[in-house]
Amino acid sequence: MKNGIIDKPMRMTANDVRSSNRLRGLLFTVMIWGAMGFICAQTAYAVPVDTKSYDPASGVVVRAAGEALVIRWDTPEGSTELTLNISGRGPLVRSIAVASGAGKPVVVLRDADPVTVLSVGQRDLKKRGGWTIFFDRTSRKPSESGRLSFKLKSVAVRSVGSRCIVDLGGLEGQAFSGKLRFTLYAGCDLIHLQAVVETKKDARALLYHAGLTCDPAGKAVSWIGLDDKVHRVDAVARPAAPQKVRNRTIALETKTGSVAVFPPPHRYFYPLDEAYNLGFTWHGNDFMDEIPGFGIGIRQALEGDGRWVPWFNAPPGTKQELGIFWLASRDRGEKLFDRVKTYTHGDRFVEVPGHKTFTSHYHIEHTTRLIEKRDKSGKPILPRALKKPDFVDVFKKSGIQIVHLAEFHNRLGRLRRDPLKAFPLLKTLHEECARLSDDDFLLLPGEEPNVHLGGHWISFFPRPVMWVLNRSKDKPFTEEHPGFGRVYHVGSPEDVLKLMEREGGLMWAAHPRIKSSTGYPDLYRDKPFFKSDRYFGGAWKAMPADLSKPRLGWRVLDLLDDTSNWGARKYIVGEVDIFQVDRTTEFYAHANINYLRLDRIPRFEEGWESVLKALRDGAFFISTGEVLMPRFTIGGKQSGQTLKLDASGRAELEVGLSWTFPMAFAELIMGDGKQVHRKRIDLTGTGAFEKQTLKTTLNLIGKSWVRLEAWDVAANGVISQPVWLE
Repeated sequence: MKNGIIDKPMRMTANDVRSSNRLRGLLFTVMIWGAMGFICAQTAYAVPVDTKSYDPASGVVVRAAGEALVIRWDTPEGSTELTLNISGRGPLVRSIAVASGAGKPVVVLRDADPVTVLSVGQRDLKKRGGWTIFFDRTSRKPSESGRLSFKLKSVAVRSVGSRCIVDLGGLEGQAFSGKLRFTLYAGCDLIHLQAVVETKKDARALLYHAGLTCDPAGKAVSWIGLDDKVHRVDAVARPAAPQKVRNRTIALETKTGSVAVFPPPHRYFYPLDEAYNLGFTWHGNDFMDEIPGFGIGIRQALEGDGRWVPWFNAPPGTKQELGIFWLASRDRGEKLFDRVKTYTHGDRFVEVPGHKTFTSHYHIEHTTRLIEKRDKSGKPILPRALKKPDFVDVFKKSGIQIVHLAEFHNRLGRLRRDPLKAFPLLKTLHEECARLSDDDFLLLPGEEPNVHLGGHWISFFPRPVMWVLNRSKDKPFTEEHPGFGRVYHVGSPEDVLKLMEREGGLMWAAHPRIKSSTGYPDLYRDKPFFKSDRYFGGAWKAMPADLSKPRLGWRVLDLLDDTSNWGARKYIVGEVDIFQVDRTTEFYAHANINYLRLDRIPRFEEGWESVLKALRDGAFFISTGEVLMPRFTIGGKQSGQTLKLDASGRAELEVGLSWTFPMAFAELIMGDGKQVHRKRIDLTGTGAFEKQTLKTTLNLIGKSWVRLEAWDVAANGVISQPVWLE
């Protein structure tokens, strides 16, 4: 029992690590290596090794051998052995060896160097929001890119739970300095590398590019292309170039195995309006004219999507974690990539019993493109390209069952204020949503207005509704239209609220406290429409981005806590807010998902009131996809429900979690109407592909609400809605 939490780890059958056999092997290895390791002759190292905080009971075995540091741990494949060169001369990674099953380790890569290039630009802190900013064109301002140089100054080995951390001091460049960090996880096949750096300079934004270099002789580079096929080329000394890939992964193949290289799946992607695949991997010689010789790795395009390009925040004194994962294996090609894909379920939001997947806020503009083509042809045509649009297939393959659009956000959106144009637009939207929906997929109309309330907001109705975004003096609030039936003319906050009440709709702040909603909903928290149960709350997305923070989207998480302390029972829903989704886009990295407590997907023609009810009741959780929370109760009450406390103020917490990457922590967040209280639950004892039930008794005296988050080592996470307390 740790911190009152009962841990019950269970390996997922899809990635069985044969724990009992591994345990016996580990005990033998610990005994042998423990006898040989740090007790053995401490020959003259160029850099001393600090092992005071290392514990072999972590499941990762480390020994110093002359000028090498050898790290070995069990994996689902068998075991991996990483040998680091601590002489301060030559390549840092002397070798990576992999054993299949109980066999002997076979070297799959020799003499490689991890590399990081840092691109540093300027943040305009005088603009709206300061560090909390989206509208910043960092790429158009002066910036510099340079390699972080590494001169080994210190080596420290420490154990944290079931993982081993090796910190190598001596990383510098671009006015940043820090250390190179290797983290190895018992039972997991990942090698987690991070350049952990900070700067004293203010107003800095950054991008990073990382990978490894080695001699290309006898090697090949492989990836899955946008055609979903494995591609392979000889690792020859051609100029480095971006490579568009699936699953953000590129691999180096040798005669004996391979090493895959990939970024944290969501954390590496700062917010953009578009999810274009910009070629997030690279291979070849002289990368960015900063990395001599041949290498492979991950990269960011400095220009982003060409619109607003905010990069990552890098406030002075913050430890920026520039992370990358290596996965070494005896496998190559498709088998290797299958191993990598398990960490994101193949870029798919998997099913959770008793839940349906829901996603919101897309400016796909399918309707307006259809209308433009019909206007051009003068006929009510359905072009082949729009008959079966890519985005429907992408959503379905991603495991998404219900999609809520936010249309008319382009130039045709202005027509939504003209009754003569607005109603035909809406009619076409409703017809296309109905046509593209089926028994397993529901496409729902929605909009992102920017009038009447303040900032941008999202509208959502349980059925098709005809409404126009203005109201002239001669128009009533509602009337019967000969062609469109009941229509509404909306010209004020009061009209918006009346519309939502009559039609059972919901409204919420799009990207609250940032972008064009900076200052909202705070500025209208006292308005009747905000206090209404028709005002749902806000939308969550990972922006801004800061690589020093262990969780994503803190801006909206803070909003949820604030509104809860205001006494306003509001919620947050995951939003994606991009303009294009097709088979070429890097959709998964920019996406998140809401798991609604629903038994079935409603059909379009019967209405979708159950979807809005699940949202309004707080009957859902948000996930990036890798961490799931199928169960969360306080005193038997689920999120959105109210628990009446007895005189003791005590209640039982029960949380069911499952994940792919090893976990970092869970956190209970509670409020008393004034302050926010946090209780961190350490999960560093976890491995990959596990599930746990966390149980403890909470003292909730004086508290009015409680919720839970859980985050893994790649900053993937899951977020509950509050349980309310009385």
